[in-house]
Amino acid sequence: MQKTAVVMVERVKKHGMLDKWIKYRKKFKAHDELGECNMGDEVRIKISRPHSKTKSWIVDEVLKKNPAVLYQQSKEQASKVGGPRTTTTG
Repeated sequence: MQKTAVVMVERVKKHGMLDKWIKYRKKFKAHDELGECNMGDEVRIKISRPHSKTKSWIVDEVLKKNPAVLYQQSKEQASKVGGPRTTTTG
């Protein structure tokens, strides 16, 4: 599943008799050709031809990146450039 992104879609619907708001969740498997999605990203998917038995969606675009992943990537880039290093003594 290297080129597959599992996308969870949440919907909120009001129950008729109980008069409560209920969350419905569904997972879709989408084809991610470029591998640009990470866990926690918000993406837009669109329907396409079937790529496999369970995968018939493709990732259209990444709407919003996960802030935790962005922080980790910037931290790795700073260590490659030779930024300030922290050492721990123990």
